[in-house]
Amino acid sequence: MPASISELRSGLSAAIGTLAGVRTYDNIPDAPVAPAAIIELRSIDYDSTFARGADEYRFAVVLISGRADDRTAQARLEGWAQGHGFGSFKTAVEDDPTLGGTCSALRVESASGLQSIEVNNSPHLAIEFSILLYA
Repeated sequence: MPASISELRSGLSAAIGTLAGVRTYDNIPDAPVAPAAIIELRSIDYDSTFARGADEYRFAVVLISGRADDRTAQARLEGWAQGHGFGSFKTAVEDDPTLGGTCSALRVESASGLQSIEVNNSPHLAIEFSILLYA
C-alpha cells in the first residue's frame, strides 16, 4: 500500500532534521522558531505511471534561517543552498531517496532565491526548496 501524505511529510521531516539545529514542522505552524523548516504539500499528479503505478507529489520546504539583522542568517542560507556537501539541504534530503521506504524516489529540484519573510512580526531570511517525490 502506498504511503500516506502524512507519512511522506514525516519522512521529509526526518531527513531535513539531519541539518544541524533546524527545527522541522511537518504542519504549518502559527509561530515557527528559527532556524526552521516548514513542509508544505503543493500538488499531486495522479497516475504518473500507468495502471496506478505511482503518483507525483510536489512539496515545498521553506527554510527560515533567522532574523534579517542576524549576521549569520545569510551565511546559513547560502550553506543550505549549496548543491552538495555538509550542511547542504539537497544532500540531506537526497541521502535516503526512499525516505525509509515511504516513496520510490525523490529529487530536490530547485531552490528559490533568498527572500525576506515576516515571522512573529519581524523580518527573517528564508529560502524555498522544491521537492518531487514518487509514491
